Amino acid sequence: MQDEETRLKRLRSERIARTKRLLRWLPRRANMHKYPVLRPFAESARKRHYLWSFRTKPVVIALYVGSILTFLPLYGVQMVLSVIAAFLFRANLPILFGLQFITNPFTILPVYFAAYQIGRVFLSLVGIRVPNLNRAQLEVLFQNIREGQWGENFAYFATVFGTTTLGGTMIGLFIGTIASWLYRFGAYEVTKTYERLRELQIRRESGEPPEKQ
Repeated sequence: MQDEETRLKRLRSERIARTKRLLRWLPRRANMHKYPVLRPFAESARKRHYLWSFRTKPVVIALYVGSILTFLPLYGVQMVLSVIAAFLFRANLPILFGLQFITNPFTILPVYFAAYQIGRVFLSLVGIRVPNLNRAQLEVLFQNIREGQWGENFAYFATVFGTTTLGGTMIGLFIGTIASWLYRFGAYEVTKTYERLRELQIRRESGEPPEKQ
């Protein structure tokens, strides 16, 4: 029993160390001032426990909402939207906010290209035809949008935006589902480990004989 208790304690310590390494790169109550996007929300965020809770419900909500938001064609405003979404959906803020870094200057083009193609394929299955764009055309299109050169082709840009939004939502739902199930499984394993460790500690403190193997 003592060997098992020692092993479980070591496993718990390793999990805590991994969690701390991960949280080092995510916003927390203590370092919100380092994120300009979070500063206006800092006072309100510190008062809301659910924003920092790693219980299953707020984390699963954050995984779904954050995964969808990061794949939507909203680059440049998604950080602010992620904070607002955390308040609205009572979700874990560090996870929801951290997921937005999936889309960055290095990944934005392939992410949006994949989202557009998935959205286009889905629409074609229901009989809606949208233009097939290659990566170069899509890059020029989003460059024009960033520069405000979209007034004369609003309908075309709206079609591309809607198609990309549809595809991004589908990708986000898929990733959110996978991530939420992985988190639920991990949370279950952690709970069982802690329950077993507590059981062994109680038996040892009460002087009960070790369990027979």
